[in-house]
Amino acid sequence: MVREGWEVPGRKAVVTWTTIWIVALNAVKAWRYGTEGISEWPRLRMNTKNQCGGSFQSPINITTSAAIFDSSLGPINFLHYREALREAVTENDGHTVTITPTRRSKAFVTLDDLPGVYKFKQLHFHWGDKSTQGSEHRVDGKSFAMEMHLVHFNTLYDSTEEAYEHPDGLLVVAVLFKIEKHGNRAVGSVVKAIRRMNKRADRQVQLSQFASLADLLPQKPSLSYFYRGSLTTPPCAEVVIWALLKNYEKVSESQLEVFRHLQAEETPDGTLHLVNNFRPSMPLNGRRVYKNFP
Repeated sequence: MVREGWEVPGRKAVVTWTTIWIVALNAVKAWRYGTEGISEWPRLRMNTKNQCGGSFQSPINITTSAAIFDSSLGPINFLHYREALREAVTENDGHTVTITPTRRSKAFVTLDDLPGVYKFKQLHFHWGDKSTQGSEHRVDGKSFAMEMHLVHFNTLYDSTEEAYEHPDGLLVVAVLFKIEKHGNRAVGSVVKAIRRMNKRADRQVQLSQFASLADLLPQKPSLSYFYRGSLTTPPCAEVVIWALLKNYEKVSESQLEVFRHLQAEETPDGTLHLVNNFRPSMPLNGRRVYKNFP
C-alpha cells in the first residue's frame, strides 16, 4: 500500500554505518546540542552527506488526533526479544549512552506491511537535566523524561552499509519513559554500568546482569505510530522508518540522576555533565503519521 506522505525523496542517501559512527565517536566536538549548537548542524562539514537541513527530519511532534489508522500495518512483532542479552558493551560516546551486543544478537522485529526482517544492532538514550524534558519525540506537544531508541537494520540488504543506501534500510523503535517512584529493572542494569563508568572515569564497560530487551518495552509494545524520517544526530540521514510506541515505560528520578552525572566532552551550558541530549521537534513538511491501532 502506498500511503500519502509516506513516500521518500527520489534521491539516495548513501551513508554507511561505519562512517556515521566514525563521525559520532571520533569527531565528538564537531557537533553539539543546545539551541545554538543544533542550529549549526545543517552547516557542518563532515566526510559524508549532511542531511540535517533536509525536509524529512526527526524527531517530530505526534498529534494523536491527526494520526491515520491503517489496519494493513498490523502489530509490531518482537522476536527473540525475551532472550537474555548476555554479552554487551555500555559506552559513553560523549553524546549518549549506547548498548551494543558484542556477539551478534538474535533479536529482530517484523511488520506485516513492511518487507524484510529488521535485526537489532544497538540501543541508546536521550534525557534532560529535569524530568519535564528529555525525550526527542513529543506527543500532543508533551515532552517526556527520557527516550530510548532501539536501532534495527533491514536484512534484505547484504550489509549494514548497503542498508544505509535505501529509505527502508533502518527501523528505529522509540520508547518514551515517564517518571514513577519505582523505575524499570532493566534500566537499573544500565544504571549500574553507568555508575561503574562514572566511578572509574571510563568510557566503556561490560554490561552485566541485563535481563532482556523485552524488559525495556512497555505493555502492549506492538501498538505504535509510524512515519518516515531521519537519524536525530548528524549527519541526520533520511533513511529511517520510525515506530514510536503508543505506551510508555517507567524510569525513577534516582535512575535518571545517574544518567545526568555522565561526563560529556562538551555541553551547551559549559558543564561536563551529559544532559539535554535531545533534538527539538522538526516540521512534518507534508508527511503523514500512521498508527496500527484504532
